[in-house]
Amino acid sequence: MLEYGAGSSTFVYSHYVHRYVSIEHNMDYCRILERMAASQPKRSIIISYMTSGSSGFIETIRFKQNVLVSSGNPSIQIYCIIPTNAMLFRRFWHMDGRSTYSMYQNYVDFVSTYLHDQLFDFVLVDGRARPQVAYVALKHLNGLHAKVFVHDWNERKGYHVIVDEFYNIVSQQIESTQVGGGGLVVLERKSDVIGTAKIAEIQWKKSKEPSWWL
Repeated sequence: MLEYGAGSSTFVYSHYVHRYVSIEHNMDYCRILERMAASQPKRSIIISYMTSGSSGFIETIRFKQNVLVSSGNPSIQIYCIIPTNAMLFRRFWHMDGRSTYSMYQNYVDFVSTYLHDQLFDFVLVDGRARPQVAYVALKHLNGLHAKVFVHDWNERKGYHVIVDEFYNIVSQQIESTQVGGGGLVVLERKSDVIGTAKIAEIQWKKSKEPSWWL
């Protein structure tokens, strides 16, 4: 399973799958994740801090817990994507606006760059730049019936552009009083959508590219 936006959900949902990969953009929260991991010492976890540059992603720091040498693969792998200065600058000047691709580019692109050959049966999108992440996840879905879950769906209408273009709704939780809009939608990709185009080169068919997309 793949998750964008690590947190308590990482340690809960990972009980139900063989391997759980989570991607996070907030470095302060990644330190909290280390403490959460340490509170569960029997679980196999790696937290990798990744920088990006012209040559790709490089691991700079690693938190490792209870990983067998023979396998080398933890049951939970968290990647903390360190933002570039340019991304931090854009976030600072748009603190009250929508999350754009340029604010979170290396975070959004991580799965297609560093994990480019991996496919997932389930994807949970619960972090920043959720519509853009949902698009990038398309080519990492293991077949037409792989499921994508997007959190806070109900009131965040901007997210709904992805069902116009890329996904079909399978199920939806309508009622929710949760802060942030609440609700959870379950999606499957449209049969004629592959998602191979770069995020800035999408040929929009049913709607215009949103002003906040890039």
